[in-house]
Amino acid sequence: MELRRMVCLLLIIAGWTGNIAAQQANTSFVVTGIIRDSISARSIAYATISILDSASNTIASTYSLENGSFKTALPRTGTYHFEISSVGFSTITLTRTIHRFPADLGILLLQPGEEQLQAVSVTARRRLVQQKPGMLVYNAEMDITNKGGTAADVLRKAPILSVDAQGNVSMRGSSNLKILINGKYSGQMARSAADALNMMPADMIKSIEIITTPSARYDAEGAAGVINIITRKGNSDLSGTLEASASNLEQVFNPRLSYSNEKWHIHFAGHLHRLRQRSANSIDRTTLINGAATNRLRQNIERDNAAPHGSADLAIDYTLNASSELSLGVNAWMGNWPHDSRTSAILRLPNDQVAEQYFQDIDNRNNYLGADINLGYTKRFKKTAQQLTLLVQGSPSRDLSDYDARQTSTGKELLYREINNSHTRNREWTAQADYTHPLNTKGSVLLETGGKLIFRNVGNRYDVSASDPADVNQLNPQADRSDHFKYSQDVMAGYAMLRLNLPDNWFFEGGSRLEATAIKGNMLVSGTAFNNHFLNLVPTATLSKKLGEGHTLTISYTKRLTRPYIWDLNPNADASDPKNIESGNPELQPEISHQAELAYGLNSGRSFFLNTALFWKQTDNAIIEFMETNAEGVSLTSKQNLAGNKQFGLNSSATANLSEKWTANGNLNIDYFDYSSTALTIFRSGWGATMNLNSTYKLPRRFSVQAFGEYTTRQVTLLGTLGRRYYYSFAGKKEISGSRMTITLAAVNLFSPYVEQTDDKLRPAFISSVANRYYNRAVKLTLSWEFGSSRKQQKERKKIDNSDINVQGKG
Repeated sequence: MELRRMVCLLLIIAGWTGNIAAQQANTSFVVTGIIRDSISARSIAYATISILDSASNTIASTYSLENGSFKTALPRTGTYHFEISSVGFSTITLTRTIHRFPADLGILLLQPGEEQLQAVSVTARRRLVQQKPGMLVYNAEMDITNKGGTAADVLRKAPILSVDAQGNVSMRGSSNLKILINGKYSGQMARSAADALNMMPADMIKSIEIITTPSARYDAEGAAGVINIITRKGNSDLSGTLEASASNLEQVFNPRLSYSNEKWHIHFAGHLHRLRQRSANSIDRTTLINGAATNRLRQNIERDNAAPHGSADLAIDYTLNASSELSLGVNAWMGNWPHDSRTSAILRLPNDQVAEQYFQDIDNRNNYLGADINLGYTKRFKKTAQQLTLLVQGSPSRDLSDYDARQTSTGKELLYREINNSHTRNREWTAQADYTHPLNTKGSVLLETGGKLIFRNVGNRYDVSASDPADVNQLNPQADRSDHFKYSQDVMAGYAMLRLNLPDNWFFEGGSRLEATAIKGNMLVSGTAFNNHFLNLVPTATLSKKLGEGHTLTISYTKRLTRPYIWDLNPNADASDPKNIESGNPELQPEISHQAELAYGLNSGRSFFLNTALFWKQTDNAIIEFMETNAEGVSLTSKQNLAGNKQFGLNSSATANLSEKWTANGNLNIDYFDYSSTALTIFRSGWGATMNLNSTYKLPRRFSVQAFGEYTTRQVTLLGTLGRRYYYSFAGKKEISGSRMTITLAAVNLFSPYVEQTDDKLRPAFISSVANRYYNRAVKLTLSWEFGSSRKQQKERKKIDNSDINVQGKG
């Protein structure tokens, strides 16, 4: 029934937009030219012509025909850079000022020279960080220390973002953000962003878009913002990469293969990974009643696990004709992320008498299997920038999360045993339509509109068995802790936005998005049910002005929300550690945030780039992870709507070419947090900062070295403080001439066996201090071999982006 509704919606939108398109005039601002060999004067077919504006933003791309001719459309008159490349020829860049249309560039000559072609590339000219309206772009493929790493390593170096030792990502202090891959939703990211980032090889990533003020085109979900990971694709008839990496913590194999011709583009990427995760926690918690201590708990927890996992991505694009394309994408993943642990615990009374003392061993398996399957259709019309995109995606997945907890005395006698078997199945369907329509002949005024439907159905069956009080070896079913949780979430959305390229270097983008959400939950065994419906109007606006050569000023505003998902709502309690219980909250409501920023960009040629942004954010009904304790010293952690918070700060990113061989870039984030909860009588505020520096130096004979360092100060939280942390790495790379092979040797946190971070909490009912130690010192060797030769660039294609659900952290 749901699928039929989606298909009907797509047919209605397609018919409506097709009828509009049929009425449009054939008007465009055309530039033509002919590409030829400078020696033989022969026409060059399938040469790539990329057209960039004065800010080095690509605004058009096309290919020469069999006779060497090309034709493309530009939005207006002005000065443009034409970058022309073809296999076996040196890339050339021409600057031309277009005064009127149609414009003929005449005959453009390319000089043969394979070696010169290898030395000249678009990526070599791009900066490590670029500014665009509402976002910053980190060109990760230019960073050699990313070789052999994961997506978490890449995001750690991107501006504005912060990644902790477990791979959890935050933006401006908030982890309520959306992570997309090539602009589309990933069920893998929604399940666990930390795990998914560790499953994506760094060498697969082309760039990272950090979108601080998403437009109305993006789903409203994600209070902090949106991260869009752009992956690399092959650009030749047949090309590929084989990459292998080994260290004391991980072993990785990443194959990639691409094939292209005039009609087809097929790309496959695989990832096989074995990751060792080692950590330790020391917990010291005192329970208080009326300010007096009633007991003191001390725990030492050690974890040392190996997580084998893998993923595969297949993308097939087919060009129907010059204006229509079909695309099919399949991304599948599987893995096992165990969380086995060994705990020693002792609970003392105020007189120092031992109330409890035991050891606990937990065998915890987390097996999962899932896929995202999407089908897209793109139609480009004759008018500049007029385009229709239809997309459908299915995302099935399955999770098995079981634990077996055994509690023993100091004499190794079994005291208690508990088994929790939790099986989750998810079925999700998405349909999306987007249409862009030029409102004037120049294409400088664009109207974009679209609609989206999301249907999520999740079922979680969990069964708990525990020791019989009379016989600890006998396991009895716990009916009050076993159930079958059925959950559905339906989202219907529509948006409209206007994009204006105005005279005197002004740019405006504004719009609104309306989202209706229906949530239903049902406990089939106990009969408990809940439902919730809410409607959100989300306005967005961005105004930008170029102030002379190389200076840009941008002001923007957006409203965002974060919806709870099944992991936040599911009441199945994880009691594998009986002193620290975690559970979902079925009564959780969405949080709403408002954010504004003022950004300044400086681009002084190729030598220096600076972006600085002042921002303000207010969050109402904030979703927070809240911990409370009972009189026995047991803590219960769940997500609650308990507080609002205000935040303002400064983000600054800079890149500099200190010489022809030496480049450096750095990021500085300064935040002020103000938490307020009348219900809890909590009012806390304070400053925090994160800074990093990255530097690369090119040595003779194709050697290069790079160093990276990051430091995060103590952060204020609702219940206390989160201690400082640091991360640093060194890398050296050797490119072997003629073989297209690179060897990279990298070291992470070489001079310390672990990084320690302390989490302190203070409430009237308890005082807690947790010292977390993460053993991430590593030395890594990576070998990478590329084959195939570049023939043409591929067009960008729009994908499903279910950016509306909350990604899951790991901790």
